[in-house]
Amino acid sequence: MVNSGHHPTVTQQYTRAIVRSWEDSGLPVSEELQAIIDEIARHQRVPMPLQDRLWLSMAKDYPEPDLGLRLGHYVQPGNLDIVGFLLMSCDTLDDALEALVTYHPIVGEGGEFLMTEGENSCSLIYSPYHTICREIRVEAVLATLMQLASYLTDNTFNPSYVSFQHKALMDYKHYEQVLGCPVQFEQVADAMVFPKAQLAKPLVQSNKILYSHMRQLADEALKGLQDHSIRFEVEQVIKVNPNWGKEKVAEQFGISGRQLNRNLSREGVTFKLIADEVRLSMAREWLSDSLPVNEVAYRLGYHDESAFNKAFKRWTGHTPGEFLQIVS
Repeated sequence: MVNSGHHPTVTQQYTRAIVRSWEDSGLPVSEELQAIIDEIARHQRVPMPLQDRLWLSMAKDYPEPDLGLRLGHYVQPGNLDIVGFLLMSCDTLDDALEALVTYHPIVGEGGEFLMTEGENSCSLIYSPYHTICREIRVEAVLATLMQLASYLTDNTFNPSYVSFQHKALMDYKHYEQVLGCPVQFEQVADAMVFPKAQLAKPLVQSNKILYSHMRQLADEALKGLQDHSIRFEVEQVIKVNPNWGKEKVAEQFGISGRQLNRNLSREGVTFKLIADEVRLSMAREWLSDSLPVNEVAYRLGYHDESAFNKAFKRWTGHTPGEFLQIVS
């Protein structure tokens, strides 16, 4: 099989699950789509550009707004590689969501998850890195999350609502029918929101022995991804020093800023993209922990609160205050 190298990748199992959902839905497989499916089969992990082509081809062959919901709704834990079996073996929903946040890169490196807890509610937020077919892919991920939570808890999971950053692609009623809960649009985050008490829900297939084994395999798989990624190393430097610029970070690797960007370009990213993603993740975490906005701005190296507010709005389309509305 082809080694996918340093580019962000997605596991074969998840990609095959999406393709299987397409086929099971009775949708036709065009010559172009079949060629992409055949190319995917030659990769151990699917490079993100090839995953992008898959979604573009499916969106062209089925230009209906329910594509993401249709394909994501049928994904099962077993389609998530090691991570799926790890989730199933956890004791509680809280344990499973924590494992998902930690180990999701094994499934795919196309985005990140963040758990936030308010006084009475929790949000599992999904932040994609990709822009190609963003809306339908986000809807596929949120549909998958809802399906997983329901499956793991033997259909007792009862969310408050699902929120999307984008505008509704179709009638609200169809979203609610597929997702099984109210849906909100043009919100601060793409998220699954649910009562905090549901974190304690026991999982029907909890198994401590299997959990221990799968946790070890997941640790090894995650380390294998990270060992071959300069992106991961850059992320770690920025997390410790979020106010550092490209040249300062490059010094830690004994290279120039230009060389650092060249190396990162082989993984399909730039220093600015990584820095923005890490700072946004840290900002969300600190804001969710009730750290004052001016303190968050200072920690991230912004010269004043206004500059941070502008950056946060550029990243998310919303102000820090608007973001706090979803996690309060």
